[in-house]
Amino acid sequence: MGDSRSRLSRRSVSLGLALLASPALAAARPCPPPRVLFVCPAGTVKSAIAREQLKRDAAARGLLVQVRSRGVHPEDHVSPALAAHLRADGLDPKAEPVQALAAGDARDADIVIAFDEAAQAPGLERARVWDIPSWNSDYAAAHAALIARTDALLDELAARDCPA
Repeated sequence: MGDSRSRLSRRSVSLGLALLASPALAAARPCPPPRVLFVCPAGTVKSAIAREQLKRDAAARGLLVQVRSRGVHPEDHVSPALAAHLRADGLDPKAEPVQALAAGDARDADIVIAFDEAAQAPGLERARVWDIPSWNSDYAAAHAALIARTDALLDELAARDCPA
């Protein structure tokens, strides 16, 4: 009996190693989560709201995504009315501290999205530019535009193959 267990054990290990080495299983291994960076001029409104919306929507879809936001010249531009709208929608752009765009931030991201004149900042030449209305003056239009953009981005990320 002991000898047959030993043979079974060796066979199981050999089979397991063969499966791990198979291309089909290698392709089934999870991809590293894509890294998305949002950048806006101040870092407290468009990029921070987009960060929180993308994180929430990715979680709802079961997608792993690393999301960061930065400001070219950080400054608080969240009006009291905007803060009230965001609270009602369950979004907190202050969930993470505002950070200034650093030299390596864009290089370390798989997808860089810039808003407004932030797209002209050095290092953001490959950034996608998203045109979103002002959150402070037209919340409904800004929210609708952002949802359309983040939904399309999540569809793109869900359809992605693992990078080689």
